[in-house]
Amino acid sequence: MNSRFFIVAIVFIFSFIDGNASFNDSLITGTWKGTSICQVKDSPCHDEIAICHVHLTDRPGVYQFVMNKMVNGIEEEMGTADYIFNNKEKSLTWVDKTRNTIWTFHVDSKSKTMEGTLYYKRQLYRILKLTKEK
Repeated sequence: MNSRFFIVAIVFIFSFIDGNASFNDSLITGTWKGTSICQVKDSPCHDEIAICHVHLTDRPGVYQFVMNKMVNGIEEEMGTADYIFNNKEKSLTWVDKTRNTIWTFHVDSKSKTMEGTLYYKRQLYRILKLTKEK
């Protein structure tokens, strides 16, 4: 009797852990759309509608972002990057040393929103406010 209870308990625990892992991933993965507003008005930057397609990679805690913008109603690809998830902060970050940029997104799973910033040369360059598409 005790061994059956032990096996059932182990199966329950592992199913709970696996369920939580995929549930958390599903909060992040998908298509996000919203605004990308320039903070440096005297620059080549323009306010845009941003679309991010987020996919889980084969590396734990790493998500690939395909970042696009809307131009005349059509998505135009801006680039792809791998973001690292910080579970404590509920944030995703990508540091591009070549371009001297830091992108950070904070995920609010309850409201299905993500707010992000782009710092370029240590200056706040963009603020993004995205909502997860259904």
